Amino acid sequence: MKKRLVLVFTFVIINFGSGCSQAPISNSTRTETPTIITASELEESKKPKTSIEQVLENLDRVDKSFNRIVFFLAKVVIILLSLIVIQRIVILITFRSSQLVIDNFTNASGAEGMDFVLPGLSQLGRERLVRDIKGVHQRLKQHINSSGLRTYPPPDKLPLPQATPDERLSNLVASLNDFTPDQIDPLVNLLKIIFPPYGTKVTSILQSQGEDYNRLGITFEVADIQGRVASRLYTIWEENPTETVPDTVIKTLANNSSITNAEDEEFELPAIETYPELKDRFRALLKPATRWLALEISRREMLANVPWYYLGNWCKRYQSQINNFFGVINYASAPTHGRFFYQLAIEDLQAAIELDPNWYQPYENLGDTYSTQGREFQENRRVNLERQAILQYEKALARCEDETVRRRIKVGKAMAQLLTEDENLVEESRKEIQLLEKQWNAESDLSSRFLYNLASWYAIFTGQNSEDKQTKQKARQYLIYALLRDSDRNLWDWASRDPDFQAVRERFTDLQFALMNKLNEVNELPEVTGERFVKHVSEILKEMNWI
Repeated sequence: MKKRLVLVFTFVIINFGSGCSQAPISNSTRTETPTIITASELEESKKPKTSIEQVLENLDRVDKSFNRIVFFLAKVVIILLSLIVIQRIVILITFRSSQLVIDNFTNASGAEGMDFVLPGLSQLGRERLVRDIKGVHQRLKQHINSSGLRTYPPPDKLPLPQATPDERLSNLVASLNDFTPDQIDPLVNLLKIIFPPYGTKVTSILQSQGEDYNRLGITFEVADIQGRVASRLYTIWEENPTETVPDTVIKTLANNSSITNAEDEEFELPAIETYPELKDRFRALLKPATRWLALEISRREMLANVPWYYLGNWCKRYQSQINNFFGVINYASAPTHGRFFYQLAIEDLQAAIELDPNWYQPYENLGDTYSTQGREFQENRRVNLERQAILQYEKALARCEDETVRRRIKVGKAMAQLLTEDENLVEESRKEIQLLEKQWNAESDLSSRFLYNLASWYAIFTGQNSEDKQTKQKARQYLIYALLRDSDRNLWDWASRDPDFQAVRERFTDLQFALMNKLNEVNELPEVTGERFVKHVSEILKEMNWI
């Protein structure tokens, strides 16, 4: 078939070329060439043609005309098809986008019953991943607008997870190889080499530990399709492994044993994979797992798009900003998605410090991470983490010159000192806060984060000192300051769950309602300063009966 098409195409070109090459000649310059006709030919031409011969000649002329029309139409069709193929190739090359290939889950947990729920579990994972990636990109846009990484263009179109890679360009090139001459096949194959697919491929595996599946896990292998970024393997395990048989099964067995005969019978427990709790545990594990995967995919995307003109220290500073950004997001994810995010945040922030050791921000964020993580533990572990936080805050202060930022770091350090419950450090912390308040005007400060940290310090101090009324009122006052200054309301949800405010947070839903009423009444309140701001805060405190 291939040779036939080539032969037809060649014949059309020759026929078309010969027809076009005949140049018209003027009658005035044309010279007549004498034609010599023999006697036999003359006699033959004088003979009258039969009707059959005439019909055959007419058919021959019609056939030749028809062939010319067919070849011309074939030529037009070939040209149109060539243009369509070229347009298709240009579109596939020009509008290539980053691919996100998420394979279906592979069951390596040993629970055969999980094989039936793998398709549904895989689809649920993709749905959660889309939501998490969207949240990360939204946070990234806010970060770019407020602080840094201005050279990084946030993508407007998110890659949708798909089970198989996009092979349209490769399939088109393979089809062209069947119709093009052998001499240009290598040239066509170059399209696949010059314009390969790019993006990320993720392989997901279900894991388990123990004979009774006491602990479940999900392993991800994240690989770059082009191999520009190193692959990464990571397993997310359940934080609270199941040590015993589920209570529902124990109750069922107890009920069954009461109706058996007096003879002792051995009850054989059903295979644990048949318990509905197993697949539900995997579904619950999707929340932290897809969160980690969304952060890893976004990180790889940013690292792969570092501007080419960033060289040397510029490149290191840019990469340090990326690691610092994801360190903060991991730190913020720990309270809601799992404590293992604290360790991920520490690793990111330490990498940021290594890339740019003179930047104060990673030290401050690392101090916040150690301090918050320390509150999850008791006694020695907590004290050690708070001391590490104090050291990081001191390093941040040594590298920061902005007085506004230094005040924020000092409050963080004072909180870490307070949480050690060491008498000397607690006293040093109290003096630092008193000195800071004397040198600073709370009513004019617009930093919601700083005010929130100051409210946290007073709330912690209140809890440690049998709910001292004066410090309790100050904690509530600064909390209202912070929430009013937080025009985006990013702190509102966390304040309702922050364990630091447990001693001062009663009737928090009423407080939120009072704040929203006040903000509706005075739209510009987040920017108001001085006595006018204090007056509105006092009205809210009176409405809550907190003064």
